[in-house]
Amino acid sequence: MNSTLADFDSHLMNGLDFCKKAYGLFEQIRRSSNGVERLRLRKGRLEKKLIEELLPIARYVQARYSHGRQIKVRWKDGTQNYDARILSNGALVDVRLSPKSQYVEVTTAVHENDHIARSISNKNGRVFGVKGIQKDPQTGEYISEPYVYTNEELSEDLAQKILERIKAKTKIKYPTDTTLIIQCFLDTLFLEDEWAYAIQKVKDSGVEHRFREIFLFDSNHHYAATLYGKSRRTKKQ
Repeated sequence: MNSTLADFDSHLMNGLDFCKKAYGLFEQIRRSSNGVERLRLRKGRLEKKLIEELLPIARYVQARYSHGRQIKVRWKDGTQNYDARILSNGALVDVRLSPKSQYVEVTTAVHENDHIARSISNKNGRVFGVKGIQKDPQTGEYISEPYVYTNEELSEDLAQKILERIKAKTKIKYPTDTTLIIQCFLDTLFLEDEWAYAIQKVKDSGVEHRFREIFLFDSNHHYAATLYGKSRRTKKQ
């Protein structure tokens, strides 16, 4: 039986079961007719919600689930000001190192040409990258040409996109103890030290936010990092 968004919506489930179900849905779509194209273009609501909400939440759960913290997830398909609620219990919760209840909001740090790059890749089987995309003035079609990054340009571009998402989301009012998950779509080979450089640039920027934590990750290379809010370091009087 094929899974749908209704199988996730408002259902409280064990975090690892949630991950298994989300990954199973990905495989279900991938193996279906035009499955790769559906996942690449994300034109359908099912594919878009899977890639941009369910999978990022699953990645966060995998990063936090442990012998000291068991997690339950309730994803909500709606217009509320969060994407999921997470309930936790275990030793880390007992000593208040992890919250018993929290909310999760998911967003993406991605170049504005990303959807065009995915479309070109789907049509031609290849694309050189987001910064090498231009519109042909004669045909009106988008074309992809090689682009050479210099010095730390790649890392600085990523840092800027992350900061843009943090600043945009900080303007929105969220429930107390909300975690912001930022999925970073990297359009080219990204070395671990380049990822680390980008994250450090974000930290050094001094950007302010009201989230309990900001979890950043890239699914292609399995990089991840966490930025904590000021309240986490504030001692109780």
